[in-house]
Amino acid sequence: MKKRNLSTQLSSGFAAIVFIVIALISVSANLLIRSRFEAYMESEQIRLAGELADELANQYDAEAASWNTDYIHGMGMYAVNDGYFIKVLDIQKNVIWDIEQHDMACCKEVMNKISSDMERLRNANGSFVSHEYPMYHGQTLIGYAEIMYYTPYYANENAFSFLYSLNIILVVIGIVSIVGAVITGLIFARRITSPVSRVISRTRRIAGGDYSTADDNNAGSAEMQELSQAVTAMAQTLDRQEKLRARLTGDVAHELRTPLTNIASHLEMMCEGIWEPTPERLTGCYEEIQRISGLVDDMEKLHRIDADQLVLHKSSFVVRPLLENTAAMFEREIADKNITLEINCDDISVNADHDRIAQVVTNLLSNAVKYTENSGHITVTAERDDSSFRLTVRDTGIGITPEDLPHVFERFYRADRSRNRRTGGSGVGLAVVKAIINAHGGSVCVQSEIGKGSVFIAEIPQ
Repeated sequence: MKKRNLSTQLSSGFAAIVFIVIALISVSANLLIRSRFEAYMESEQIRLAGELADELANQYDAEAASWNTDYIHGMGMYAVNDGYFIKVLDIQKNVIWDIEQHDMACCKEVMNKISSDMERLRNANGSFVSHEYPMYHGQTLIGYAEIMYYTPYYANENAFSFLYSLNIILVVIGIVSIVGAVITGLIFARRITSPVSRVISRTRRIAGGDYSTADDNNAGSAEMQELSQAVTAMAQTLDRQEKLRARLTGDVAHELRTPLTNIASHLEMMCEGIWEPTPERLTGCYEEIQRISGLVDDMEKLHRIDADQLVLHKSSFVVRPLLENTAAMFEREIADKNITLEINCDDISVNADHDRIAQVVTNLLSNAVKYTENSGHITVTAERDDSSFRLTVRDTGIGITPEDLPHVFERFYRADRSRNRRTGGSGVGLAVVKAIINAHGGSVCVQSEIGKGSVFIAEIPQ
């Protein structure tokens, strides 16, 4: 099923929302206006009937005790046109004037017309109802006025045309609003989809191996700006990893070629009888094989990290013996460089994987010994509180440049650009440290300044 693009969805959504809102407003307004209109017409009809009764009472002459029938006749004939049929009675209920007696044909015609109009315009059945109003002169009852009119109300065609016009206006407003909503939706959709399309184009170029795409500073919104910056960061990371992999290929080739060439030349000389297989020459071959084995070990460590095989076997153990035993492994290198090593650790224990923490200490201490110059100083500190265990390795070595500092924990990254393993290593040790600490749910960081040494801090929760 083909997916609709964001522009279509937004414009359709805007139009649907506006349509629903306008429809609800139109229906509610129509019902409210019609209800108020009908209530108004009913009350107006009752009011006018009452006024007719009051006007008829004014046609009584108290001194002569008689009625002005001529005026009553005029009022009655005029009222017929408005849908009111009048009958005037005295106090004994004798008829003084009756519209039906004067013009029955006219009454029937008007009544039929009113009924027909109301059935056609209102689409409802009504009826004519007669109401009796007592008439007074002062406090004296002088007679009764029977006024018959159509109920619940009567309205002419002009009144219903007004209601129809209101409905037409609401429909027109609804159509205009929907068109405006579609146009507005398209404009907003373009503002949103345009930067999205640019980000999509950039990610496709990145997927094709082009990591040089520039950041789009005209993203249109804070969220799109963050997305664009995230894509740029991803491209930079991929580019850096690609360069690291390419450099690793050269490093591994060099690391393997040099010892293999040395071993091959030594064995060839000994096989041809030019050299005697003395212990010194065999030891040299063995050391070269150890170099190859060390590189393979580093690659195996990296493989285990990538395969997520860092299974932890946690236990509670005392930290100081682990630090002292690990430091003893570097006793020769420390002595050769006349480095002083200080271990600060109280009688504390930690709940962690003993072998993995030993590997962390080994890698950090190896890194410190490697980059600390002659007569330098290394301090290893272990601390524990209620919530965490903290290991700090501080050295007075050459330090790390600001541009290298954010990348030292990345795999294959070596701040030393030379391929000398005695100084640069394979760029795996610190990556392994980070993987182990992260597996414990902790964090590791580094602080360094050129010429003033480095401080590595690893912390795991307890």
